[in-house]
Amino acid sequence: MENAHMEPQTASAPPSGITHSIMVLLVDDQPFVAELLQRKLANEHDISIHYCQESEQAVSTAEKIRPTVILLDLVMPGIDGLSVCHFIRAHPSICDIPVIMLSSNDDPVTKAAAFAAGANDYIVKLPDSIELIARLRYHSASYVNKQQRDDAYRALRASQMKLEELNMQLLLLASFPRMDPNPILEVNAAGEITYLNPAAEKLFPDLAEKGLEHPLLKVQKIPLELFAEGDQREIVFETKLGELIYELHVYYIKESSLIRIHALDISARKSAEAERRRLSEAVEQSLEAIVLTDTEQRIIYINPAFTRLFGYSAQEVNGQSVDCLAVADSPYPTPRQVSGVAREQGAFSGETLRRAKDGTAILVLLNVAPVRDEHDEVRGYAATMTDITEYRRIEIEARQRMVELSHANAELRELNAKLEQAQSQLVQSEKMASIGLLAAGVAHEINNPIGYIQSNLSTLETYIKKFLAVLSAYEKLELSIPGRNDLFTGLDELKKEMDIAYLKQDVEALLSESNEGIDRVKIIVQNLKDFSRIDVEEKWNQEDIHLGLDNTLNVIWNELKYKCEVVKEYGVLPPVECRLFQLNQVFMNLLVNATQAIETHGRITIRTGIKNDQVWIEIIDNGKGISPENLGRIFDPFFTTKPVGKGTGLGLFVSFSIIQKHHGRIEVESIEGKGSTFRVWLPIKQPEDDNAAPAAEE
Repeated sequence: MENAHMEPQTASAPPSGITHSIMVLLVDDQPFVAELLQRKLANEHDISIHYCQESEQAVSTAEKIRPTVILLDLVMPGIDGLSVCHFIRAHPSICDIPVIMLSSNDDPVTKAAAFAAGANDYIVKLPDSIELIARLRYHSASYVNKQQRDDAYRALRASQMKLEELNMQLLLLASFPRMDPNPILEVNAAGEITYLNPAAEKLFPDLAEKGLEHPLLKVQKIPLELFAEGDQREIVFETKLGELIYELHVYYIKESSLIRIHALDISARKSAEAERRRLSEAVEQSLEAIVLTDTEQRIIYINPAFTRLFGYSAQEVNGQSVDCLAVADSPYPTPRQVSGVAREQGAFSGETLRRAKDGTAILVLLNVAPVRDEHDEVRGYAATMTDITEYRRIEIEARQRMVELSHANAELRELNAKLEQAQSQLVQSEKMASIGLLAAGVAHEINNPIGYIQSNLSTLETYIKKFLAVLSAYEKLELSIPGRNDLFTGLDELKKEMDIAYLKQDVEALLSESNEGIDRVKIIVQNLKDFSRIDVEEKWNQEDIHLGLDNTLNVIWNELKYKCEVVKEYGVLPPVECRLFQLNQVFMNLLVNATQAIETHGRITIRTGIKNDQVWIEIIDNGKGISPENLGRIFDPFFTTKPVGKGTGLGLFVSFSIIQKHHGRIEVESIEGKGSTFRVWLPIKQPEDDNAAPAAEE
């Protein structure tokens, strides 16, 4: 999977207060992590993901796309996560971007190494979606806020420097009105404008005509009393002209006995001051604790949120070392160590413990950045702290809840599987019971007509024998009469036409074949009754396995006889303690499957034998065999390779369950294209517990 930018699939509104988009750079050598992360963030419309699979490209990618937060895998081939984090912190343009280390290792030593390398956070991958989104939003917001704060500081400093420069220029040019780029005008004692410098003429071409009634001057009354001898006061007031704001400096020029008005465009300064006020208000109203220190780590400012979190007032901590917040014997970096990391790497962000006024250790998310002057020299440090104690408690509870839900889910899946198994066995048992009832009903209904047909055939056979005896006596009498006349000639022709000799012979053969057919039907009926066993209570009995095989063959013979030749190679087996009706069901499933595996015409071989205290039954076919990928699944419920509507996928599953209940096993060997062998092993005698309580098996 190559590096790719992955956008969320569906959109949802971001949390209240989030006004910036979040760009996540994921650096991980395993693409499935990126796919999983994409699914977790699919509904967050303001979060986009950029995936980088090669750790060597992490720094260049971050510099190119400028993400608001980086998810960095700890263990990667080539350059590991710790080294990549060092490179990021050493790169000036991206050193402030928050880095969240991803790892499957929850070891405290590993976490400490990650924080020492400059990581802002550490996540055991992959966390719950709520936790992950919360961390991404928090770190991204902290980074954006810091960038905005730094920009404001820089703008404020630039404005201050500009103001200082303008003031210097004002002083230099005060005595040179013509050269001054700002408007300058002079007014005499009569309130008349006597002079306009080029800048005033250019900006206010109607100023000379309107005089003191011009909008620039009309807002404030020009204090003509400044003409009083020796008055050296300077009056400053502001006036707004359209979108521009001017600061008017009015003072008396003794040498010319005139009042000079110096108009300065302070629109930019006012804007900077407004921005500074907004920044100051934002700092004061921030929910995050904010503290400013000098280069000696002495506190010079705290906001109200700091007082609420730690209990210190500004009077108590201003001028104090930040070490007053240190927690003794803490595994986290001390305040001075944090400042050192921020100075060397450009910023620090991560979890740490800080001590409140009452001695309570508070877990906070700390962000520290150096404050630099116009010469890029560090003049102090700015830090924000957020109490994450409750967040961590919720995180732990969420993890515990996730574990509980996982266990409950696993139990539900197991219970569902058992219910499906029980349901499938019940369906199959009901089906076999229905087949048994049908077979028993058919056998009963056939037995009645077969009974009187057999009785009538027996009586008919007796009658025909008597008729034949009488016919033989007549034939003997005919031969004994001398001088046969024309009457016997007609009788001979009739006997020849009727073929009496053949009829006498064939009627006996017909009766014999009819009796054989009736006997065959009786055998089939008995086989149906033996197979179904509806007339016998199903319990553990000593049974003849060969009888069960033969009965099953007779029942399904109509399906077998056109597809295959059945070869029996029975060994000598003792009676086996079993439920023969259930084993017949297994034999039927195996034989039907073997038949269906034969595409044209083939052979099925049934072998039996004994080994130690077990008997075995083999059913071998030379059909198409089972593919290796399906061989391990043939006993799964509902698994079938047959076309839709041709199989339920329950036959072998139910057979496997029946053999398990008999404390036996089924072995399968198959070669695709050559055939399969199913070998059933059964104990000759069941364990005592099963005989003592057979109902428990039901």
